[in-house]
Amino acid sequence: MIIHRLEPQGFCKGVIMAIDIAKKSVNDKNIKKPIYMLGALIHNEHIINELKDLGIIIIDDKNKTRLELLDLINDNCGTVIISAHGASDLVYKKIKEKGLDLIDATCPYVKLVHEKIAKKIKDGYDILYIGAKGHPECEGVITNSDKIHLITSSNIIDTYINNDKIYATNQTTLSIYEIDNIYNKIKELYPNTIIDNKICDATTKRQKAVYESPLVDLLIVVGDSRSSNTKKLNDVGIKKGLKTLLIEDVNQIIDYDFNNINSIAITSGASTPSYIVDEIIEYVKKVRP
Repeated sequence: MIIHRLEPQGFCKGVIMAIDIAKKSVNDKNIKKPIYMLGALIHNEHIINELKDLGIIIIDDKNKTRLELLDLINDNCGTVIISAHGASDLVYKKIKEKGLDLIDATCPYVKLVHEKIAKKIKDGYDILYIGAKGHPECEGVITNSDKIHLITSSNIIDTYINNDKIYATNQTTLSIYEIDNIYNKIKELYPNTIIDNKICDATTKRQKAVYESPLVDLLIVVGDSRSSNTKKLNDVGIKKGLKTLLIEDVNQIIDYDFNNINSIAITSGASTPSYIVDEIIEYVKKVRP
């Protein structure tokens, strides 16, 4: 079996920072307890379970927004951690109104997107924000102002904006191979639009590694099924014409038939621990030496 481990692997800088902040908060005597995590810190169940074991209370429900999740916290004493995906201004305001302390683990790159959008709105711009509806990073941006218009790959844009000043930007974990088409369509509709592509470096490098990888019998994408950057890696593999398999850990390939697989490439999302990839590679080596 030929195995190509596509680099980079392991956590991105934003994920490392968020995990470090969360874990340190547990032992910090100056931080009010209990500690609540608003949604998943990152999209990886293994890490979420580690945080639970440390005593952090995870407040999560896929059918609720971050603002609605705050209603599930009945105490007026304790601390809320904002996940790496960020949150809306209304979430920050509500945390303070409830008398809770706040720890902000927002990825610096996501925070930069928030700051640039806020400045452009102040300068009189309407914002076209390309994102995945329902994703927490997208939710944290689009609920900040009625001047922010969500653009998805399916709708491109469904309302006319009567403003000569338009700024277009995006969620940090989208596909680098799809977003240009959306921006081109925006430019056709609004030629004076300022385009500011904010797909992060970690996402870009991983997608390029998949697209430039050797042709193999199987591409294994490792990561949480809720993770946007993980799902986009899978999409890039399909776009390249590869047979792809998206799994969260080694347990999901125990029953997989590798008999006709002579070569694989393996990549992982930016919130996937390296040890999970190591376990998968070791397993494949045993079943197909």
